[in-house]
Formats: sequence, structure tokens, C-alpha cells
Amino acid sequence: MSDAPRLSIERVQSCAQRFPAVNVTVLGDVMLDRYFWGDVDRISPEAPVPVVRVTRRSARLGGAANVAANLAALGARVSVIGVVGEDREGREVRHLLEDRGIACQGLVSVPGRATTEKVRIIARNQQVVRADFEADEELPGEVAERLFELARAGSSQSDVLLVSDYGKGVVVESHVREVIGTWRGAGKPVLVDPHVGHFPWYRRATVITPNVKQALHGASLPPGTKRITSADAFRIRAELELDALLITRGEDGMSLYTLNGDGTQREVHVSAVARDVYDVTGAGDTVISVMAAGVGCGADLVEAVVMANRAAGEVVKEVGTSTITVDALVSAFRRAD
Repeated sequence: MSDAPRLSIERVQSCAQRFPAVNVTVLGDVMLDRYFWGDVDRISPEAPVPVVRVTRRSARLGGAANVAANLAALGARVSVIGVVGEDREGREVRHLLEDRGIACQGLVSVPGRATTEKVRIIARNQQVVRADFEADEELPGEVAERLFELARAGSSQSDVLLVSDYGKGVVVESHVREVIGTWRGAGKPVLVDPHVGHFPWYRRATVITPNVKQALHGASLPPGTKRITSADAFRIRAELELDALLITRGEDGMSLYTLNGDGTQREVHVSAVARDVYDVTGAGDTVISVMAAGVGCGADLVEAVVMANRAAGEVVKEVGTSTITVDALVSAFRRAD
């Protein structure tokens, strides 16, 4: 294993300047993140729970929509393919996407289906409770076919496909296999933020980005196993015929498993950079978004991972899902010089 090479500020700036030329299609589970912010100064007389006096409300894009928002914040051109319900939350998601200049022609409203919404109550910058409103049943056949026809067609229009699979029914095995084949056949990279249990679906993707828990499951290791070895990681990469496997390790950074030009194994570790961690919500979305922008503008996978790691270190300083701009990314590298 080797540590990732240092990325110069000049190289970061060179990549960032090309982000606006990158066109990314995001396929996956679109969500709405709603927040209620307030303070706690007493315990409820009805039950031993804190009473949060709400002083502010906000709504942000979540899931695949947050991935798209991260890409848009970096200046990339983005289109999103997914579903929402014919409800207030679905209209809100569409409005938030359009407000960021994200193309929504591939966002399909499904009658009778609820838009996935995650409601978080925050008191003094600490999450008190989360409530999920979601539908994860299989999509109607005609809706699924429409989504994946759009995804297949995107291979001739976009530079990168990013699959954000939260297991809410949008990513379907038979379709996503075909879509990956279409994009890779066109010479386009496919990046996947995976869902536990779906690893075989992503065969021949360019890279998938599981966390340790997901990777342990993907390696079919015994329950209770806490550590994934290099051999386990390279076995996943080989079995799925990936160009690379990136395992995100939280405070322990990230590890990239790939091959050298001569076919030998290459393991690169990138140390975590965050010092003040307030909330890891959406950090994985930021990681894969920056990687997609990096790969799309011509950076190699290691360079893209180094930029993604630095970006993740910035967004975890914020409470709730957040995005990073080019200026903030460049500034983060400048401070490290």
C-alpha cells in the first residue's frame, strides 16, 4: 500500500477550470431533506424526550438529487434521471433542482408514489431525531423502462454516468446492467455509489465507492467482521470486473484498489483531512460527485480521489447535507500548501 501523491494547487486549479465543460448524467434515488432547527431547554412532561422549540425550517436536496447539486455547485452541466411523487415534496424537489440549473427532463412524476423525504430535527447543531417518509417498492414497468431508455440515450450526450443507488426502487438489476454496458461500450466512465446487496448489479462499472460496512457485505464476510483486508478488496474488484474499488473509511480516510498499467495490483491510501466534524450527512454524495467531475475533466482516478477526499473534509464541517464550490475546493488545497 502507498500513500496518495501530493496534488499541487496548480493541478487542482487546472482541473477545476475544466469542470464547466463536463456533462454528467445522474441516475438514482432522488430525495428531499427537510430540516427543523431549534433549541432545547426542557424535557417533555409527557415522555422523557427533549422538547425542541423550532425557530427555523429549511429544505435541501438529498440522495441522487444532492449528488446532482454537488456537481452543479462545481460548475458541471448536470441532468438527473429518477422519480418523485405527484405531491408537494416532488414539486419542491423539482423546483430546487431547476433553481440550480440542473436538467430535470428525466425526472418522472409517478402517480400514487410518495416522494422520498427525510425529516431531521436539529437542536444546537445536534441531530435529535430523523423521520423517513419513503416508498421503495419496484417501479411500474413502463416507468422503469422510460428511465433506463433515458439513461441509455445519455451515453451519446454526457461524459460521465453517475449511479446513486439508495435502494429505493429506481436502480433495477436488469436495466442497470444494460446501461453500464452501453456506457462502457461507448468509452464513457460509470461511477456507482452502491447499495448493500446490489454489488453484482454493477459489474464492469469504472468504480464503485462503498463504505467499510458495505464493502464487508459485498465481500460476503462473516457477520461481526470489522476489518476488510486488501485481499478482500481486490477480490471484489476482480469479481465485478471494475477498473477500481474505492472504500471510504470515515475518519480513517479512503483506500483505492486498482491495477497498474502492467496488470499488477495498486493500493493507494488517502488520509482523512477533516479536523472539525459536525455532520457526515451527504459526505458520500460529495465524494462521488467530485470524483465524477475530476474523471470527466481528464484527471486520473488517484487525482480524482485526492480531490474528493479534500472536498469531503470540507462538507463535514457543516450541519446537514451541503455542497462544495470550486472556490472552496481550491481554497482547501491552498490552506494545505
